[in-house]
Amino acid sequence: MNNIPYIDILILAMIAVFIINRLRNVLGKKTGNESDIVEKFTQRKNAFNESEPDSVSDQKAAKSNKSVKKNLHSNKKINSAINEILKIDDKFDMSSFCDGAKKAFEYILTEYSANNLKALEKLVSKNIYKAFEDQINQRAKNKETLEITVISVKNPEIKAVNLEKKYVAYFKILFDSEQVQVTKNSNDEVIDGDNNQILQIKEIWTFSKNLKSKDPNWILEEIEEN
Repeated sequence: MNNIPYIDILILAMIAVFIINRLRNVLGKKTGNESDIVEKFTQRKNAFNESEPDSVSDQKAAKSNKSVKKNLHSNKKINSAINEILKIDDKFDMSSFCDGAKKAFEYILTEYSANNLKALEKLVSKNIYKAFEDQINQRAKNKETLEITVISVKNPEIKAVNLEKKYVAYFKILFDSEQVQVTKNSNDEVIDGDNNQILQIKEIWTFSKNLKSKDPNWILEEIEEN
């Protein structure tokens, strides 16, 4: 009876040895798939492409947008020139440009008729400035005044666009306007024109801009009768 506990211990020990041997055989056994598993793990980076940083994606998107030709004018030559301008200045906007040109047209005429050359210094070329100055001086010599009232201006019509020296843009714009123009003498008497006569005037104004310049102003280079 006293030997029974020792028999139990012996049996338990034998069972433990049996289990340990079984585990050692299973855990230490190669299945032949080990190399496949390692290969799949190490190739995971290649199998799944990492997403690019937002800044890189934005840069690629911007380049892609620049390469896409936009349809901004019915005339192919003009449209092509505008797209070249967009490659240099991606902030250029046709609608804003035309609206600004219309405002410039009215402003320049108003200041010119008021003999206010100083207001036009940064808006017109040297040639236009000299022509305006000569005309103003001539009126002053004759003691005459010029009054120009712009009644209406139709939407500007772009007639030509050129890009010179790779970054200087030129726009020829047709302005179709209704104006009242009157010249008066020193006695405030009308000597040319009629206050009650509305003139329909069509002129082509040429504006230029260095697209690499920080100056936002377009410069009036030439005025032609249409």
